[in-house]
Amino acid sequence: MNHPIQLTGVLGAVLALTLVGPAHPVLAADDPHAGPAMNFHAIDERLLTGGHFTDGGAERLAEAGVEVVIDLRDEPPEGQRERLAALGMEWVNVPVVWEAPTQADFDAFAERMKQYESRKVLVQCQANYRASAMTYLYRVKVAGVPADEAAGDLEAVWVPEGRWRDFMDEVLE
Repeated sequence: MNHPIQLTGVLGAVLALTLVGPAHPVLAADDPHAGPAMNFHAIDERLLTGGHFTDGGAERLAEAGVEVVIDLRDEPPEGQRERLAALGMEWVNVPVVWEAPTQADFDAFAERMKQYESRKVLVQCQANYRASAMTYLYRVKVAGVPADEAAGDLEAVWVPEGRWRDFMDEVLE
């Protein structure tokens, strides 16, 4: 049985998205490589997460006002600091080993996030798995965002399993 009210709501939402467009000017399509960074996700106007930059991605993010890139890769690209500085962005590396994240890693990340809480930040790693997980933890543990709200942004990128699920549970305890 069709429910006209529900159908109207869905059509209204589609129309609103068509008229208004994406929530953020550099938000990517469904293709994980279509945005400025792999698996790019805009949490809000100030906080973004993403993996490695796609072609022209760093330039697009600089144009969109990103001021700081917090890179969680334990082996970031050589010269990253200089490349981003040339675009007017500050680059900070908080290395997190993919196979072995620790509480100390989260603590170091949380300190950097607090340091830049008034600036537009991209949290970056290789594929936006470390970045989205650590950002979720920060939002819940430090910023007081309800876990279910923060989970929507995390799960827009991936659903952690195994070591990362265990690590996240440990940090949240």
